[in-house]
Amino acid sequence: MSETRKHLPEWVKEGIITEEQEQKLTAWLDARQSRFPGMMFWLSLLAGLLVGLGTLLIIAHNWDNLPHSTKLILSLMPAVIGACLMLFAAFRRRDSLLWMELGSLLQFIGIGASIALISQVYHVNGSMESYLFAWLLVFTPTQILFSGRFSLLLYLILATWFVCAAGFNGHSDVHTLQVLWMLGCIMHSVRNLHINKDAVSFLKVFSWIFPPCFALGYGTLAFKASHPELLFLDYAGLMGLMVVAGEWLKTYNSCYSINGMRFYGRLGLLVIFSLFSYRFFWEKVVHEQLFSRDAFYRLWLLWIGIFQLALIGVYGIYGFVKQKNTAALQVEPWFAIVFGIAFFLFGKFMPLAGMISTNILMLMVGVSYLQKGVKGKSLLWLNYGLVWLAVLLICRFSDVNQSYLLRGLFFIGIGILLFGVNVYAMRQRGKEETHVG
Repeated sequence: MSETRKHLPEWVKEGIITEEQEQKLTAWLDARQSRFPGMMFWLSLLAGLLVGLGTLLIIAHNWDNLPHSTKLILSLMPAVIGACLMLFAAFRRRDSLLWMELGSLLQFIGIGASIALISQVYHVNGSMESYLFAWLLVFTPTQILFSGRFSLLLYLILATWFVCAAGFNGHSDVHTLQVLWMLGCIMHSVRNLHINKDAVSFLKVFSWIFPPCFALGYGTLAFKASHPELLFLDYAGLMGLMVVAGEWLKTYNSCYSINGMRFYGRLGLLVIFSLFSYRFFWEKVVHEQLFSRDAFYRLWLLWIGIFQLALIGVYGIYGFVKQKNTAALQVEPWFAIVFGIAFFLFGKFMPLAGMISTNILMLMVGVSYLQKGVKGKSLLWLNYGLVWLAVLLICRFSDVNQSYLLRGLFFIGIGILLFGVNVYAMRQRGKEETHVG
C-alpha cells in the first residue's frame, strides 16, 4: 500500500487519475491500513508474545523463591498491562478496529490471569464458579463500553461455563439477577455491533454460537425445580421461540437468511417430538402429580412454558393479521403450541392419545415441508421434510420387535429412498432449466 501511495502524485501529474480520484484512493488506503495492519505489526505482535512467554517461564520457575511483595506486583501486571493496552487503543487508536479488538481481548485475559495469581499468592479458597463470577463481574463495564467481538465470544463462553457449573451442581448462591446482568451485557454488546454495519459477518457467526450456549444454561432451571420433567415443555416453548426469532431476523435483514436460531430451534423441536412419540415419556414424565391443584400454582417451570407458548401465539396472530408476515406462518412454532395443549389434555389420563398426537404432529410437519419443497422446487425444504418423516419411521420401527436383518434392510431402504427422491428432484429441475433455455 505504501508503494501505491508513492505513485499517486505521479499518476495525477501524468493525467492517469484526477485529483478527486487521488483523494478517494488516499482515503480508501488509510481506512484499509487502519483495519488491516501490515506485516510489521504482526511480526511485532509475535515478538511481543514470545518475549512475554519467555518472561512467564522464567518467573514461574523462580516463583517460590520470590518475596511476597514481588509476587503481588507480578500478579497485578497482567491486568495492568491489559488495561494500558485498552486505554491506548481507546484514546490513540480509536479508529483502528484491530487495536480495539486486541486491547479488549488482552484486558479480558489479563484480568482473569491476575485474579488467579492473586488468589494463589494469598491462598484464597474458592470454587471455579466464584472465580468465573469475579472475572466476568470485573470485565463487564469494559465489555459494555467497547463491545469487542473476540471478548464478547469469550465472555459468552465463560458465562455459559459459570451458569452450567453453578446450576448443574445445584449451588444455592447463584441468583437469577447474576444471570440476567450477564445476559444484559451480551445483548447490549450485540446491539452495539448491530449498529456497526461492519459487524454483520460476526453476528452471523454469533447467531450459531449463542443458541446452544443459552440452551445449555436454560437446562439448569431443572435443578432448582420440584418437578424437573416440566423442562421438556419449557424447551418446546424455547425452541419454538428460537424458530420465530430466526424467521424474524431473516425478514428483518436478508443478510441473516441463514442463521443458527432457525437451525437449533428446528433441531430441538425434532428431538423433543421424537422423544414424546414414545409412550414411555407420556407415562413416566407426564405423571399425575403435575396436575394437582396445589402443584399447578407452585410450579414456576410450568408457568414459564405457558408464557413462552403464549408469546409464540401472540406473535403469530399479530404478524399474520397486522403485518402479513410470513415468519408467523412457520409450522413448528404452532405445533409447539399444539404439543403444549396435548401435554395438558392427554398427559394425565390418556398417554396413548398423547403419543398418537405427537406422531401425527411429526407426520404433518414432514408432509407440510415436503409440499413446500415440491411447490417451491426447493431441495432444502424437500430434504427437511424427508428428515422428519425418516425420523418418524425410525422411531416407530424401533417399537417393533424384529431381527437385526430386517432393521438393517429397513435403514438401507430409507437411505435409498432419500437418495432417490433427491436424484429425481434434481433431474426434474435440470429438465425445467433446459426447457426454459
